[in-house]
Amino acid sequence: MKNKMRVLSGMLILLGSLLSIPWLAALSDEGLVYVIDIRNEIGSGLRVYIENGIRQAEEADVDAIIFDVHTPGGAVAAARDIIDAIQRTDIPTIAFVNTEAISAGAMISLSCDQIIMRPGGAIGDSAPVTIQGEELSEKAVSYIRGKIRATAERQGRNPDIAAAMVDKRLVLVRLENGEIVALRPEAYSEQKEDGEEMEIIADEGELLTLTTEEALRYHLADGEADTIDDLLAMYQIVEVDDERKVLTMDAVTEERAALGDDNVKVIKSLENATTKEVSLTFMDRFVLFITSPVVSAMLLALGGIGLWVEIQTPGFGFPGITGLICLALVFGGHRLLNIAVDYAILVFIVGVALLLLEFFVIPGFGIAGIAGIALMLGSVFFVFRNAYELSTAITSFSISILLMFVIAIVLAYTLPKTRTWNNLVLETAMDSGMGYHSAPREDFQEYLGNTGIAMTPLRPSGMIRVGDRRLDVVTAGDFIAPETPVRIIAVEGAKISVEVVDET
Repeated sequence: MKNKMRVLSGMLILLGSLLSIPWLAALSDEGLVYVIDIRNEIGSGLRVYIENGIRQAEEADVDAIIFDVHTPGGAVAAARDIIDAIQRTDIPTIAFVNTEAISAGAMISLSCDQIIMRPGGAIGDSAPVTIQGEELSEKAVSYIRGKIRATAERQGRNPDIAAAMVDKRLVLVRLENGEIVALRPEAYSEQKEDGEEMEIIADEGELLTLTTEEALRYHLADGEADTIDDLLAMYQIVEVDDERKVLTMDAVTEERAALGDDNVKVIKSLENATTKEVSLTFMDRFVLFITSPVVSAMLLALGGIGLWVEIQTPGFGFPGITGLICLALVFGGHRLLNIAVDYAILVFIVGVALLLLEFFVIPGFGIAGIAGIALMLGSVFFVFRNAYELSTAITSFSISILLMFVIAIVLAYTLPKTRTWNNLVLETAMDSGMGYHSAPREDFQEYLGNTGIAMTPLRPSGMIRVGDRRLDVVTAGDFIAPETPVRIIAVEGAKISVEVVDET
């Protein structure tokens, strides 16, 4: 019995010793991987979702992040911010192109540490275009070309291949020695005349888009997989010179051959790693919906019409409430996308206040009204400009203004014919033919030329006394103090103008 106890104790001690070995303990950890979907058009809403997903992954201290990419592209500004967020994180990242990464999607994929493509996938065509599909200026192309080249270089990929995805004026060729370079047409012609053999991958006038096989052949992609599980089976978490990376088994062998076994330590395999999908919440989907360019334009138009109808009717009711809700969705939705709208909201409120002042206080329509409209429209365009590309912002803003005018014309024609409108607005004219008469106006012409004493400060309006009569007057010049002699110099209806009596 004692011998059995000794044997059992020895086995437990041996097992504890084995588990205390760091690498064996690490290998027993199956790993944790977060999956973030990029399966919508890239915009500010998707940017916030991805940034939140990366932050959650960092808080959970996951082993890797997989970006499941299937997107036709989207806003360059949003893609730039997503790329920066990916490059800031210390967690190894893998782009799973499932099955297309076009335009901004290709740029985001190139920013990841590894790119795995599904069979039959495509990546490329990253030229910046307007919302109508028209090409942008050389300045915009130059910026995107520089950004995508820098992104590719940072991840050790051929920057010339990346540049050919953006600039169709380049000729992408493979030289005799196997090197792939992007040449200007004139440089290509010169080298061809010199007899240099070159294989054209993308000719002038073509934007480069690579299939899965081509991306593997030109070493843009690191592997091929049908599913995320197949992808995970390919990878291991390793430390290369104390930096944690995610590498395929073949890449681990190459790194060890180049740096030595001691500098490349395998931490764990991802084959049996637990995956957690960072899903879009209902609120995320709602914000994505209301901040899309078309929906935002419609909400802005409805908000403006609601306020216009409310101003035309007495009291405050359904049109005003609807207008305020629509405008709150426009500003609040973009605020949730971390877009700076606080000052824009303040400017919009000032614009509304000026417009109300013009309608209800100041007669006619002048500077206050024009300034109010300008402030309101300017604040909204500021929000659109920060949320979308410039061309998209201009288009959405123009659509909203056009919708407001169209709806206003339709309502102005149809509302007066409805019973509801007639219940809200007094349409019947009360003229003398129906027995209505205005009170007779007093004729102040008899006071013209008379003098009196200022009873109150006149700045410029106030009250004077002429004999036993008190009159409301305005000055024709500067401030007049009380008890100052004044003379009535003009009478226009009920308006009486005075000036100081020159006692000399």
